[in-house]
Amino acid sequence: MPTHFMHYLNNTGKYAVVNIDEIVSQSNLNLELEYSEIFEKAEQKKESIPKYLLNCNVVEFLEKVTRTTNPLDNSTRLNRDIYVSITMILIERGNASEQKTFEVPVFNASWDEDIFGSTNSENFESRKKIDQFAKDAAAEMSSHFMKEIEQVIYLHGKNGSQCFILAGYKNGVKVGQHYEVFISKPIFHPITKKKLAGGAITQIGSVKVTHTQEDVSTCEILEDNGINTEVASPEDLPIAKLAKQ
Repeated sequence: MPTHFMHYLNNTGKYAVVNIDEIVSQSNLNLELEYSEIFEKAEQKKESIPKYLLNCNVVEFLEKVTRTTNPLDNSTRLNRDIYVSITMILIERGNASEQKTFEVPVFNASWDEDIFGSTNSENFESRKKIDQFAKDAAAEMSSHFMKEIEQVIYLHGKNGSQCFILAGYKNGVKVGQHYEVFISKPIFHPITKKKLAGGAITQIGSVKVTHTQEDVSTCEILEDNGINTEVASPEDLPIAKLAKQ
């Protein structure tokens, strides 16, 4: 499970997740990062040293198997129920006491396996099914993790060609970054009039970061197609997303 989970996170292109225990000890990791030519040193502008560790553990794995034998061809039908629970803890490398635990929904599945002949056939069939279960569970859990960790950055305090985004260098915002600005409008079912999950996303501009503080950054508005921060509810503020480089 953790292996598949890391694979799906890496595939997003937003994370670089590795299994530390398979590479070096924690103390050696710190030493490697400190002296690596890849990461930034004093007076050098290179990649930032990773700030967080992700600890992904299987808390519980339950499996129930029911066997039924067909007397006509001596085949066996297995009904397999599997349940898995995983915890994910994000740990700040500079301060191990700063941790965030993510509540990940449990994942369970049930299926039938028809087994003919040898035990090897049974093992092969089961391994394929269980591996697919692990991949499906990891994909769902990694998706949930991304939604939990990826904050929504709101645009606020528009004044002429200047505004603020409610995120700073603590959140990875850097001077010179470009952000696209969006608004989200609710969508209602045409018949039931019920508000649907999600909304219609419309790009209304772009901004460039000119100054950063810990939790807020000043931006220059580069494109304005209706940017408005005078809204009735904070949830209606425009949303800023880092533009693809």
